Amino acid sequence: MKSIVTSIASVVTIALLSSQIPVQAQQKTRSDSRQHTERHRVAPPVKHYDGPTTYRPGTRPRDLDRQRRDANPQTYRYNYRTEKRYRSKPYVRPNGWYSHQWIYGDILPTLFWTRSYWITDFWLFGLPIPPRGYVWVRYGEDALLVQISSGVILQVIYGVYY
Repeated sequence: MKSIVTSIASVVTIALLSSQIPVQAQQKTRSDSRQHTERHRVAPPVKHYDGPTTYRPGTRPRDLDRQRRDANPQTYRYNYRTEKRYRSKPYVRPNGWYSHQWIYGDILPTLFWTRSYWITDFWLFGLPIPPRGYVWVRYGEDALLVQISSGVILQVIYGVYY
């Protein structure tokens, strides 16, 4: 009789322990992935954007091609929020993609920086002149300064459009 009780107790103990292992493993996996995401995507602080200083917004800058210069990434690497917003045509995201808040240093998928999303009249929206090899791209309400050859985001200005 004692051996039956001992064997039943050991079976119950094994069953209880084995049911807890997947839960603990699942929790560990979730926390590991969260730490991985946070470690590799720490959002830098968002600064206030007052507008360009090199020209008057709303008018095309004179000698635009001469004013474009090579990019020094350290002078551009900021995320801004602007208070001045502009009305524009509705933004149409590619099918199957969800909303995402980009930060500088991220790589924008190719679908989002094709010519149909370029902001070629950036001066109408108070955006600074993009350096050579970069273009302003609209993503929802935001404007992203993206490197044409790679899709790397150099600067973000949140809330430009409504």
